[in-house]
Amino acid sequence: MSGAAPPPELIYIIRHGEKPPDSSPAAVQSAPTGPPFGVDFEGDQDAHSLIPQGWQRSGALAVLFDPALGTLQAGLQRPGSLFSPSYGDPAKTMAHRTYETIQGLAGRLGLEINSPFQEGQESDLASSVVASSSGVVLICWEHDHIPALAAAFPVVANTVIPSGWPGDRFDVIWTFTLTRQAGSAQYVFSQVPQQLLSGDTDTVIPTD
Repeated sequence: MSGAAPPPELIYIIRHGEKPPDSSPAAVQSAPTGPPFGVDFEGDQDAHSLIPQGWQRSGALAVLFDPALGTLQAGLQRPGSLFSPSYGDPAKTMAHRTYETIQGLAGRLGLEINSPFQEGQESDLASSVVASSSGVVLICWEHDHIPALAAAFPVVANTVIPSGWPGDRFDVIWTFTLTRQAGSAQYVFSQVPQQLLSGDTDTVIPTD
């Protein structure tokens, strides 16, 4: 009898919360010229951090996945493992918006945020999560790399996943629900609108 743990039952992928507007190539090395500014957990200006609206989303996500009263939104479950990208060293990782977005949820659930892989290592992350994690996993990632991460999970035949994540969408959860076909672990893909903040929509990201 095998003692190996089963793969995760549910995998959630979200984008980090709202961020400062992108700088022009000529201004990348200079300070932002106007609001909204990114601010760190202490309130100090930081271009890699969330803007205030992003911090609002971070707090709302904590309540969405772990409500103080009542039950979770239909279909959602509390994560038992959290992941965000590594940015070289722990201090840089913790100061980045992907980590900050789930920082409140981590504290609420008493979980550490795992950051074993960098952006660009999505295939490695997906393989590691399926092989080494269990229960419910939530991954907060950078939107340009989320389609590659999603495509790296074993999904049922004929699954269509959006090839891109729009730059103006921060309000969607991509979900992967475990099923077993022909004896192998595969996932069913779906999307859940967060509908947490003013301006969030009830639509999903189109597959076209």
